[in-house]
Amino acid sequence: MSKKSNEELILEVITETCKKQKNKGYEIGCTTNYIADKLDMQRANVSSILNKLYKEEKIVKTKGKPVIYLVESKIEKAEKRELQESSGLDFLIGSSESLLKPIQQAKAAILYPPKGLHTLLLGATGVGKTMFAELMYKFAIDNEVLMENSPFVSFNCADYSNNPQLLLAQLFGAKKGSYTGANEDKEGLVQKANKGILFLDEVHRLPPEGQEMFFYLMDKGQYKPLGETGEYNKADVIIICATTENKDSSLLSTFTRRIPMVISLPSLRDRTMKERFSLLSEFFKIEAGKTSKDIKVTSEVIKNLMLYNCVGNIGQLKNDIQLVCANAFLKCVVNGSNYINVDIDELPEYIKKGIINYKLHKKELDEIISDSFMFHFTIEGSKNKREQEDSSIANTFYDSLEERISTLKARGLTEDDINLIMSMDIEKYFKKFIYKFNENINKEELSKVVDEKVIELVEDFLNHAGKELKKVFPQKIFYGLCLHVGSSIERIRLNKFVENHKIKEIIEKYPKEFSVSNYLADALEKEYSILVPKDEIGFITMFITDEFVSQKENNDVVVILIAMHGNSTASSMADVVNKLIGEENTFGFDMPLEKSTKTAYEELKEYIPSINKGGGVLMLADMGSLSMFGELISQETGVKIKSIDMVTTLIALEASRKAAMGTDIDDIYNEVIHKNLFNIYYSNDYTKLDKSKENVIITMCLTGEGSAMKLKNMVEEQLYIDDKNIQVIPMSISDKEDMHIRVKRILKEKNIIAIIGTVNPELHAIPFVSASELFLDKDFTKLKSIINVRKDISSNRQSIEEICNKIIENFKDDIKLYDLNTFRDILVDSLKRIEEVYSIEMDLDTLVGLSMHMVCALERILGREEGVTFSRKESFKTLYAKDLEKLKYLLRNIEEKFEIIINEDELCYIYSLIKRV
Repeated sequence: MSKKSNEELILEVITETCKKQKNKGYEIGCTTNYIADKLDMQRANVSSILNKLYKEEKIVKTKGKPVIYLVESKIEKAEKRELQESSGLDFLIGSSESLLKPIQQAKAAILYPPKGLHTLLLGATGVGKTMFAELMYKFAIDNEVLMENSPFVSFNCADYSNNPQLLLAQLFGAKKGSYTGANEDKEGLVQKANKGILFLDEVHRLPPEGQEMFFYLMDKGQYKPLGETGEYNKADVIIICATTENKDSSLLSTFTRRIPMVISLPSLRDRTMKERFSLLSEFFKIEAGKTSKDIKVTSEVIKNLMLYNCVGNIGQLKNDIQLVCANAFLKCVVNGSNYINVDIDELPEYIKKGIINYKLHKKELDEIISDSFMFHFTIEGSKNKREQEDSSIANTFYDSLEERISTLKARGLTEDDINLIMSMDIEKYFKKFIYKFNENINKEELSKVVDEKVIELVEDFLNHAGKELKKVFPQKIFYGLCLHVGSSIERIRLNKFVENHKIKEIIEKYPKEFSVSNYLADALEKEYSILVPKDEIGFITMFITDEFVSQKENNDVVVILIAMHGNSTASSMADVVNKLIGEENTFGFDMPLEKSTKTAYEELKEYIPSINKGGGVLMLADMGSLSMFGELISQETGVKIKSIDMVTTLIALEASRKAAMGTDIDDIYNEVIHKNLFNIYYSNDYTKLDKSKENVIITMCLTGEGSAMKLKNMVEEQLYIDDKNIQVIPMSISDKEDMHIRVKRILKEKNIIAIIGTVNPELHAIPFVSASELFLDKDFTKLKSIINVRKDISSNRQSIEEICNKIIENFKDDIKLYDLNTFRDILVDSLKRIEEVYSIEMDLDTLVGLSMHMVCALERILGREEGVTFSRKESFKTLYAKDLEKLKYLLRNIEEKFEIIINEDELCYIYSLIKRV
C-alpha cells in the first residue's frame, strides 16, 4: 500500500474534522495552525498545499482572520448560495433580536429597484458600521444587484479633515494644476467605486462643499473633479455613509434628504446579554484559532466581561479579550501548558469593576452563566462544563490543603515553618468548605453523589454526638460531613493522606469531641474495612466543635461600616452599596462637622457592637479622627475592627461583595488595602532618581521567580542591559505583603526605573509594562522610552522646554491621535503657568512624571479609553477645592485646543503629581 501524499493527508484531516464538527453541531472548518499541529508539518508547507487545494476547488475557505478551510458535500455545493451567506447579514450575532430591524433595512436598501438606495449608518464608535457596510456589499453581490467583481471602496473622511481641498481631491479626483502639488491628473475614489459601493466613514467630517458635490452625484450620477471646467464625469455608485454624530446637527439637510435609508446600529449596552455572550464567545474562538490552543475561562471572568462598561463597544470588547488572552498566553508559554487558562487575575481593573452591575442584570445573566461552569473555547466552538460536580466538593478541602503545602515547599520553607503556617490555615480552609453548603439540599440529591451507607452512618453519628455533647447540629454540618467522609474513604483506599497540622491542638482542647468522633471512625472501619488515621478523626472532630463551626446563623459574618464627615455622606453611600450588592451588610455612620470628636467616639463605641455579627467590622473612614477610632473601640469593646483610612464607593462595593461571599475580615482588609492604598505608601519614595544609587528594573510574576527570571532574561537579551548600567531583579508576588516589604526595601537602596510583570502590582508612581506588551512589542518600544526618559535627562533641572522636547521625542512613535508638536507648545505654557500660579519650582522628577502623564492622558482621553480612577478624590475635593479650581483654569487651553474635558479624577491625579500629596 503506497504512502499517502501530504495533499491527501491534509484533505483527510479537513474532511474528518468537518465531519466530527458537524455531528456535534459546531461551526465547521480548520485553521492552518490546527492542521500543521495535527500532522506535525511546517506551517508554510501546509499553507502552500491548502492554497493549491483551494485553487483546485477541493476545499473552500472563509474570508477574515484566521482563515478557515472546509470541505463541501454534494448537497452543500448545491446550496452554495446559502453557505456563502453564512457569514452575511442573516448570520450576524443578534440578527433575530437587536439587529433584526437594521438587517431588514439593509436588505431593502440593496434590493430596492432599480439600483438600490443610498444609506446612512448611525452608531457609536465600535458598533461595527464598517463591517455592516461590507456585508451589505456582499449581500448585493450574492443577490446579483452588483457584479461579482464590483468594487467596494472605503474612505475615512477624518483622514483629510484638516485639508478640505485634498479631501475632495481624494474623493472626486483633480485636474493637473488644480491645487499646489497637483502635478498630474488624479483619479478619485468615486471613479474607482463606479459600478460598486463607496463607503464614507465619519462622513460628518466631509466639508459642506463636499456634501453638495455628493448630492449632485446622487441626483444626476455626475460629478466634476477639482479644476475640471469642461464636461461632467459619470459614475454609477451606491453610497453608504457612516457617522457617530447626530445627523441633523452635523450634516446638511440637503445632503441627508438624498439618503432615504437611515439605519441605526445599537451600542453594546443596548444589546441583550445573550448577544453579548455570543460575541465574546466568538472572540475567544478567534483567539483559540490564532494561538492553536484551547482557551479555558472561568465563569467569574465571563461575568465581568459581560457586565463592564465597554465604552468602545464591540471593537473594544474584541481588543480587550485579545489583550486578556495575550496575558494568559504568556503564562501558558512560560509554564509549558497545553491550553490557555484565563482567570480573574488576567483582567484589568476597569473590567473587574463590571461586577458591580451584577444586580441590574442578575436574572438575565443567571440564565446564561452558572457559577459552577468553566467555559472551554476551541477553534471548533465552545464547550461549557461544570468546574466541579457536587461529588468533588469535598475533595476541594483536601486539594486546598495539598496545594497550600506544595506552595510553601516550593518557597523553600522548613518543615517546622510549614507546620506552623498550616496549623493556622486549616481553620480558614475548613470554614470555606462549610460555607459552600446551604440548607436547601435534600437527602435524595445527596444520595446521587454519596454512598447511602455513608449518609446513614453520618446521620447516626450526629445523633449520637448530639446526645453526648448536648447540642443540635445544623443541616449544613450533616451535608458537609457526608461529602467529606465520602471523599475521605476514597483517599484512604488510595493511600492519599493529608496531614492535619492542627491535630495536637484539637486533641488537647477538645478531648471529649475527639473521643466522640472515634464513634464514626469505628463505624467506617467496620463497614468499609479501612483504617481511619488519627489525622482524619481530627478533621471529623472539627465538624462538631463550636470553634470551627458555629451554631449561630449570623456568626462569623463580616460587616462593613462607612464612617465619614458630613450629615448624610456615609449613610447615603452605604445605602447605594447595599442596593447594588443586594445585601444588608454595609452600615453608615455620619459625623456632622459641628459634632465633637468625643461625642462621635462614644456614639461609635455604642453603635459598633450593635451591628457586629461575629465576624468583625471593617471600618472605612474618610479622614481625621474617624480613622483612629477603630483600634481604640476594639480594645474597649472586644469587637474585632480593621480600619482603612480611605473610602470610595468602589472600595465599599468591593469590601461588601467579599463580605457577602463569606471572606474573613483579614482577607478582605488585606485585599482592599493592597489594591487601593499602595500608591499612597510608595509615591513619595519614588520622587527622585539618586545618581549615587543603582538603577534597577523589577520583573514580577504570580507563578513564581522562575517566570520572573525568564522575563529578566528577555529584557537583558533585548536591551543589552549591561551597557545601560541597569540591574534586572526577578521577584515573585505570590505573597503580596512580602512583595510590598521587598519593594519598599529596594526603593530605599536603589532607583526603580520600571516594573515588568504578568499582573500590574499597582505601584502607582512607578512605570509598569505588562508582560503581554513586552511579548507583543518585539522592539521593546515602551520600555526603551521609559528608560530613555528616566536616565537620559540629567538630575540637574533643565528648562521646561528642554524636558518637554526630550519627552516628545521619546513618544513620537507611540502617539497616534494628536499632533505632538502642537501639544508641546501648549504643554510648556501650561507647566510654566502651574509653577507661576502655585509659586513653586517643580523638580526634575516631578516635571518628567507630570509631562509623561499628560502626554499619555491626552491620547487616552481622545481615544475614549477608560480614565484613571483617583481613590482619594472625595477627600481631595474637600481639602484642595480652591487649588483644583485653579488647576482646572490652568488646563483650559488644553481642553479648548483638543475639545476634551479633563474630569475630576484626572485633575486630582495631576494635582497629586504636582504637590506630591
